[in-house]
Amino acid sequence: MNFLERYNLPNPVCMYKWSWSTVRLMEGTTNSCHRVVGDRITPETYENFHNTPSKLKQRKKMLDGQWPGEGCEYCRDLEYAGAESDRLDLNVDTHLAPPELEKNPKAINLTPRLVEVYFNNLCNLGCIYCSAEYSTVWEVENKKFGDSHTAFGKPIEWLDEGKEQYPKMLEAHWKWLEKNAHEIHNYNVLGGEPFFQPELEQNIDFFETTPAPNLEFSVFSNLKVPNKKLRRMLDKLTSLKEHNHIRSMHIVCSLDCWGPQQEYIRTGLNLKNWEENFLTILRDYPNISLSIHGTLINLTMQTLPDLCERITNWKKIRDFDHSIGFGLGHPEMDAGIFPIGFFDKELSKAIANTTSKNLKSWIDGLRKKINAQPHNNEDIIKLKDRLDEFDKRRNTNWRELWPWLDKYECK
Repeated sequence: MNFLERYNLPNPVCMYKWSWSTVRLMEGTTNSCHRVVGDRITPETYENFHNTPSKLKQRKKMLDGQWPGEGCEYCRDLEYAGAESDRLDLNVDTHLAPPELEKNPKAINLTPRLVEVYFNNLCNLGCIYCSAEYSTVWEVENKKFGDSHTAFGKPIEWLDEGKEQYPKMLEAHWKWLEKNAHEIHNYNVLGGEPFFQPELEQNIDFFETTPAPNLEFSVFSNLKVPNKKLRRMLDKLTSLKEHNHIRSMHIVCSLDCWGPQQEYIRTGLNLKNWEENFLTILRDYPNISLSIHGTLINLTMQTLPDLCERITNWKKIRDFDHSIGFGLGHPEMDAGIFPIGFFDKELSKAIANTTSKNLKSWIDGLRKKINAQPHNNEDIIKLKDRLDEFDKRRNTNWRELWPWLDKYECK
């Protein structure tokens, strides 16, 4: 029985809105999934991050059968195109349902079951679809080259303001977690790059002194970390599980495609080192579950099938999940700006190269969404201009890696 059936809730009610809260401590925002607009929070209001006035309003709209907007159009448009959306994917069961629904299925002031935290933007990669909010590599570049805004239109000075209040936000987070960790089913740490941030080790130490035996602890990582340090951290994480301080441990490894195209897209990445670290976890830490999550943009299409083929071979060691989601924040990198069917060959090959029935269906849904979008030559021109800017900044040459784009004529 899925979430809506279990509690007799109408479409488009979404478990993200009911059970999930992301908090970005340095940014001072919270939202109910990665696709929606964030709400401002402060150290003084932090305790109520799951039940902000905006979240309560959106839950009421959903109970009335309305899409609430403010980013929920992402799933709405996928579903209208006949594709599987994030909402439908999460609603398949009830494991994250808030406890308040047992007494009142129409309750909107709720306890979060999945909490994920972005501590700050300290990161060792400069992915081209990212921005200064999530990467210090980007922050340094923007200040050096005079880019006065982040990807989402905020002035770069905003980052300095966020850093000023960060110590108080961090303190508020530890206080909230100390009181509520026992209520959480899933706790995710993202970045920046967690293995590059001292806060991850602080978080591990927190659960050593404050056990949460019902909790799954997940870390989202680009895997750019010395192998010796990675093993030391994995040993500490494994110890938490062995001593029943957490229920389970999971690492989500970020990777979008393969080859030099991926090293350009995720600037600073070395695929040889990435694979060494991934295989270290896969082979030597069987008690840590793994998955790979990729960001889909038009530049990942060419070698996405190569990654799918490698993943099929890695799964012969032990099984793990592979998921893909659209990148946001850069319209010129959207795969849907090209003519209908432009990437069908690559997506068909990716489907053929994976053994996962769920992923095959998911990629087919992404294809439907891409092909439902209007062709946009202006954004293709912007994409080429954007890549020229990257080349000037980083002494690279995108035309060698994507000759099809170089030759593409906007008519």
